[in-house]
Amino acid sequence: MAVIECQFQDLAVQLFGKNRRATGISRSSRALSNIIPSLKNLTVLDLGCGVGYMTVGALRLGARRVVALDTEDIQRLLLQNVEINRFSPKAAKFQKSDLFSTLRKGIKFNVIVANLPQHALPATPSAKKLRGKYGGYDGTDLVCRALTEGAYYLKRGGRYFGSISRLTNFRRTMTIADSLYKIKIRKTITKTLDHNEMAPYLTDARLLEHLAALRKQGLIEYKINKHEQIEYKVHLCEFILK
Repeated sequence: MAVIECQFQDLAVQLFGKNRRATGISRSSRALSNIIPSLKNLTVLDLGCGVGYMTVGALRLGARRVVALDTEDIQRLLLQNVEINRFSPKAAKFQKSDLFSTLRKGIKFNVIVANLPQHALPATPSAKKLRGKYGGYDGTDLVCRALTEGAYYLKRGGRYFGSISRLTNFRRTMTIADSLYKIKIRKTITKTLDHNEMAPYLTDARLLEHLAALRKQGLIEYKINKHEQIEYKVHLCEFILK
């Protein structure tokens, strides 16, 4: 495996990966990192940790301990990435988990960081094979679950940092979040979908048909740019537990 050099805010981070794409670090993850403040002596939950970009970043920002959760058994690679960045493997704990399902009862954190799959896709068996992308019919399945369930794993005044895409039913997400958190939109970025991004499980034509139906109902927002790509906004948010 090659070592990939990347940035977490202005901090250098090294990650093991077969190539840059294999690290799984999306543009929104990189952007999300920039709104996270000092985590000195705080406990952090990295939800959907992947190879550990946010886990290592949290440790670089001073986190006392990070618990990292992912649906894939990626413990070995994550801990290698913790160690290559000169942290003790004891500073991070990995658990294979469907969202919060394997956390012990009563555990609470100062901070949750989550950049979860939230593409609005047809609820078909083939579309559901798009692991790391499938967010449900309107894109809000995982995000809304994480925000509502996450409230029970945060200490009083705890913070949840996450991205909310307007290519999903973002009004639903924000309405649900508003019942539990004070919402601060720290930054908004523009993203595009590449042609054939959902191949081979979903054609561009079928994806556009699905998104057009959601937009017609006023559930999502996007435009087609001059390169005939789907262009949309993503909000990088801080949710503060009420």
